[in-house]
Amino acid sequence: MRNIYRNYNEEDLIVAYLSMVEHTGKVNDEMREAISQKFDYDEFVKKANFRTALIKEKGRISFEVHNMVQQGKEFNFIEDNISSDTLAKKELKYLIIEKYYQFSSYKENNTIDKRTIYKSLLGILISTFIGILVLRDLVLIVNEALFLLLIPLYIVNYWVIRMITGKTRDNLIVFLAVFHFRNPLNSIAFHFILLKKM
Repeated sequence: MRNIYRNYNEEDLIVAYLSMVEHTGKVNDEMREAISQKFDYDEFVKKANFRTALIKEKGRISFEVHNMVQQGKEFNFIEDNISSDTLAKKELKYLIIEKYYQFSSYKENNTIDKRTIYKSLLGILISTFIGILVLRDLVLIVNEALFLLLIPLYIVNYWVIRMITGKTRDNLIVFLAVFHFRNPLNSIAFHFILLKKM
């Protein structure tokens, strides 16, 4: 029987090895033979295990950065309070920077405050005006009022509100503002949240 693992490069073998160990707790004879023919088996296992440890360590660091960002900690505090025995100092710093800005941006985008509400209201007014113009032009172009013409309106509405608020539809207020006129329930929810926040 042909050993399929013989054609694997090192990266593919590491992935296959880790997958097999994770699912069965051991490697079969074919994989052991393919690894031994190309590499020192013990060194290969050590490298594969380090890969697993590295993934877990990056996950732990990401989790810690996320928690500290949610608590409102500054970057310098986070950098000073996270260490790693697995990652090199430079690699650790880059990971903390990457995750700090990723989680900070996400937190900022999802923040609901008066400024977001006011800008969303302004966005509704401007996008409604632009939407009416766009709808008029579309009806003139196709010479018919079709339900499908509402799709470009929603897109225009979203981009106008996104540009004005600087936030994506992941923000609840922006999401409700974009679709407030499509569904009366969204409109009620938008105005309810608006009143609760003010």
